[in-house]
Amino acid sequence: MNQAVANHTNKTKCLDTNHSHSQIVSRIPQYAQVLELGCASGEMSRLMKENCQAHIFGVEKDPQTAWQAQRYCDYVFTEDLDDPHSLDALQFEKFDVITLVDVLEHLKEPQALLERLKPFLMPESVVLLSVPNVAHASVRLELLTGDFHYEDAGILDSTHLKFFTLSTLKALIERSGFVINELDYTWHDIPDNVISRYLRAVDIEPTRRILEHFHEPDAIAYQFIVAISLPPEEAPTPFDHDASKAPPMTHRLKPMAASWQTWGQVFSNLQQKEQIIHGMEMQLQEYKQQLDRIQREVHLKEAELQRVYATRSWRFLRRMAQLWRGNPIQAGLTHG
Repeated sequence: MNQAVANHTNKTKCLDTNHSHSQIVSRIPQYAQVLELGCASGEMSRLMKENCQAHIFGVEKDPQTAWQAQRYCDYVFTEDLDDPHSLDALQFEKFDVITLVDVLEHLKEPQALLERLKPFLMPESVVLLSVPNVAHASVRLELLTGDFHYEDAGILDSTHLKFFTLSTLKALIERSGFVINELDYTWHDIPDNVISRYLRAVDIEPTRRILEHFHEPDAIAYQFIVAISLPPEEAPTPFDHDASKAPPMTHRLKPMAASWQTWGQVFSNLQQKEQIIHGMEMQLQEYKQQLDRIQREVHLKEAELQRVYATRSWRFLRRMAQLWRGNPIQAGLTHG
């Protein structure tokens, strides 16, 4: 492994692997020429610069955020990606990678945009995209109870114009004339007690079999991460939409082993917390032992004082103290 690749690997390991930005950056080669569609204020651009030393062309609809992205992009264009002429200024460019990080769900015509990307790709080029999964377990449970609310951010972001499940995303990619090279996901699992509460609200008994459905990859996937490319020459032409001629889409989400690094972090955190709790329990036990020891010492001191109080010498000293204070002594000094 050369030094550049080693540095790239070490840096990407520092990123949160259960995040779409990290997943995308880890798939970008060093010194790649990248077209970042929907670059926003440049947060993703910064990661590509720092981790991949990429040469970045950014496209962003909002002029204010596009201005901020200039800190990290080599070129920034202010364009509406739903406009069929939005990429005309780049017509002579070729890119190693094109990224669409949480972009397709904001478009009126995502298929039209995907089709317009083909002239910018070489046979070895890749398009990396992420979209939220509207079939996530949280949405399923809310719909089960008849609830659906747009939110400020997340899967049900109020600015989303399109919603995708795994099957509809695959269909979009297929219709657009691309093939899937890799399919992964970021994940967010829901505890059984929360799932059970929703199920019981509609009189469904949360059996083990039912609960398992809410922990399957399609249900815990929060965002789909997909690498796509132009089909090989022998595949149907990009605009041939005859489903009977299309290559079979065999890609399915892998079990949680696909995100083993994230699970490793979770287990590591759990182990750390268990160690902390164990340490606190040991310290509490030590404090209890110290308290028991102090209580025993107090009892011994009290018993010793009681024995002292019971002696003739103590009674003698007590009467002498009374005499010193001017108190009359009722009996002889040497009589109890």
